[in-house]
Amino acid sequence: MSERGFSRKAFIGIGGIAAGGFVAGWFGTELVRYMGSAPDTPWKALTDDEAATLDRLAEELIPADPPSPETGGVALPGAHDAKVVRYIDWQLAKDAPYAHHLETYREHLAKVKDLPAAEVEKQYRKFFDLLLAHVKQGFYGHPRHGGNAGWASYRMLGLSGPPVTGRNIPGKENHL
Repeated sequence: MSERGFSRKAFIGIGGIAAGGFVAGWFGTELVRYMGSAPDTPWKALTDDEAATLDRLAEELIPADPPSPETGGVALPGAHDAKVVRYIDWQLAKDAPYAHHLETYREHLAKVKDLPAAEVEKQYRKFFDLLLAHVKQGFYGHPRHGGNAGWASYRMLGLSGPPVTGRNIPGKENHL
């Protein structure tokens, strides 16, 4: 800074920073306008209540295990940790593979809201079989489909996740 105020270089630098801030703000506003605001719910097909009921049932079917000597003092993930409900929700969404099951889920989740999984199996066997199949898929499937978050089932089994084509680094195959 000179005796008379800002140097020309400093003035141009400050102007560049201000212009950059303006452009970033404008771009952010345009991006929100283009993409829309955030959804009211994190679910694509389920309501919050349906997701909560489904999460409770899935966790009963594949519960988390607390740390124990058998697991080397490590807690093992369950359906909740693996985000099985997210998997099922994504698969029930419009134009998704299981979209045709959405009404079945809606109807039965309303009926079984307070029932334990064993009672659901007794009273609604066909729905229970569908639910169990989807819970297993969400727990053991590839995370790109929404479940098995952080390779939860692979960690539980002591396996490394499958290699990702084009991302394998020699000597670093165990990418968990």
